[in-house]
Order: sequence, then C-alpha cells, then structure tokens
Amino acid sequence: MSESHPSPERSHLLEHEGRIARLEGIVEQIDVRLGRIETKVDATREALEAKIDKKFESLLRWFIALQAATWGLIGALKVFG
Repeated sequence: MSESHPSPERSHLLEHEGRIARLEGIVEQIDVRLGRIETKVDATREALEAKIDKKFESLLRWFIALQAATWGLIGALKVFG
C-alpha cells in the first residue's frame, strides 16, 4: 500500500526544511543589502574627507596669508613708525 501523505515525522522535517530555506534566503538578502549600505557609507565618507581636506587647505592658505601680512605690517611699522 502506498502512502499519499508523508508520515507526521517526515511532514515535520519538511516544514523545518522550508522554514530554514526561507531564512537562508532572508539572510542572503540582508547580506546583499548590507553590502550596498557599506559601499554607500564608504563613498560618502570618502567624499566628506575630500571636502574637509579641501576646506582645511583653504583655511590654511588664508592663515598663512594673514600671518605673512601681519609680519609685513609689523616690519613696516618698525621701519616707518
């Protein structure tokens, strides 16, 4: 006599296999999405670092120019003052 339905024990295993397969799919999707987020965060961080470096260089140039102007003014005041 052939069985048309799996035994209760086998049915229980099939249910777990289906759940495990579903969870594995979810984990794979999470991995892909986290990879995308990591890529975006890295790109954003690099862009932000470049902006900060550019701003720092600009401020450094201003500081050097103002310092040179101050020294020049002090020198001029000593000579002509």
